Amino acid sequence: MKKIRGLPKPNSLRWQLIERFILILVLLLVIMEIFQYTNTRQFLYSSKEQILDARFHNIEVDTFKQIKTAELLKNSSKIIDTTIDENMCAAVIDVNGKQIASRTKMKSAIDIYDTDRDKVKKIGKPQSPLPIPELSQNQYKDLLKQKGTLEGYRLVKDKNNNLQIVGFRKIGNIHSPVGLLQLAITAKPVEDILDKQVKIYIIASLLILLIGSIVAGKVFKYTLKPLYSMKDMVEQINVGQLDKRLTIYNGQIEIDSLSNAFNKMLERIETSFEKERSIKEKMRRFVSDASHELRTPLTSIHGFVEVLLRGAAKNEEQLHLALNSILIESERLTKLVNDLLLLNRLDNDAETDMHSENISDIIEEVYPQLNILSGERKIELELKDDIFVYVNRNKIKQVIFNLLQNAVRHTDEKKGCITISVDNALEASTDYVVLRVKDNGTGITEEHLGKIFDRFFRSEEHRARKNGGYGLGLSIVKSIIDAHGGKIEVKSEIGVGTTFYIFIKKVNKIG
Repeated sequence: MKKIRGLPKPNSLRWQLIERFILILVLLLVIMEIFQYTNTRQFLYSSKEQILDARFHNIEVDTFKQIKTAELLKNSSKIIDTTIDENMCAAVIDVNGKQIASRTKMKSAIDIYDTDRDKVKKIGKPQSPLPIPELSQNQYKDLLKQKGTLEGYRLVKDKNNNLQIVGFRKIGNIHSPVGLLQLAITAKPVEDILDKQVKIYIIASLLILLIGSIVAGKVFKYTLKPLYSMKDMVEQINVGQLDKRLTIYNGQIEIDSLSNAFNKMLERIETSFEKERSIKEKMRRFVSDASHELRTPLTSIHGFVEVLLRGAAKNEEQLHLALNSILIESERLTKLVNDLLLLNRLDNDAETDMHSENISDIIEEVYPQLNILSGERKIELELKDDIFVYVNRNKIKQVIFNLLQNAVRHTDEKKGCITISVDNALEASTDYVVLRVKDNGTGITEEHLGKIFDRFFRSEEHRARKNGGYGLGLSIVKSIIDAHGGKIEVKSEIGVGTTFYIFIKKVNKIG
């Protein structure tokens, strides 16, 4: 059943993406508004400044320069009349920072700030015009001391707290003026435009955020769809479905990498489960085979004991036969138990008693015993001197004995030939020595070749049982070689024979 995904949860990835997207969008909108507000404000105030500059330019420069004394400054009404315009006020400031003349053509605050004429009528009384803005005497004195023509503008609040745009020009010599001409216009239209712009931008931003949130939710939902699909797929995988794999071509590099990582993890888990299953199967088979092998000699011993208890002990011939059989079976049983204990030690303990040994000396040392084990079979040695390996001497002897016993079981009693050779490994690496044990026996089938090192495995079960084998000899060989950090390989051909190759790390000199 397909899951229905509604609103994202606050701690979900989709919610966090939407949240961070909105945060980025808010930051961008705020930055844009600040940038736009600053530019618009500068533009509007600059346009008002140009109006003031235009009024100042109505008076010729010489007219300003001709007023050189305070007496002439008092008769400066002509300058005010020339410069003042509608919705504007003017004032003349002397060197002491006092207004000595002023005039205003500004409308009342109601006329300027309220275009609703019905509201004006309701007020019911005449409104006074906006006051002329004034600076402190010290501020006027500072302006007189400044260099240049005082171009630019100032934002000044009048006594009624109305913001006005004010410009100044020096009267008299520009370096030693006798006064200032001040022109002012209201800043209310500019402030109204800016306030209106801010309100419009806030409303537009809220709409953008709302639409952006909805669109972002849809886009992120679609973008995260491969992640949701991956989650659903992973939830469906259980122990019996470890062969399933996630799609790794989703069109998104990160999701593809995550899918690939999940697939590798599933592959490792599947391999681990297969390995565990294989180990369990081998353990089950091992317990079954070990039980069977232990039961056989125990049954024989039990049978002979029963025969003896029924009276066979009185018959010397039967007594001798029974005791001899019990001895043989107990020896077989002891060998089996010892082999199992040895395998357990090899599985759990690393080799510690290891020394640098001449491998040819080890083989020559056990050669007399090998001759006895081989019977009438021929044993050939192809050895080289001064080939040293780092090994446990007794364990390597056991490897040679086990391989020889295996070769003896599968070769003819009279025509059998077993060759033991030692040489430097040419195929693998010069750091290894190869020990070969070759026979001309029956050979091993391709089907059984990969199983011969499994415990209790016998390719010719009846013949192995006849010669006292339990299928543990080659398992012991492999465990010993693994403990030495080497490896073992086998090649065989039916009717031709079998060759075992044992690779052991060599050393340059005796340690």
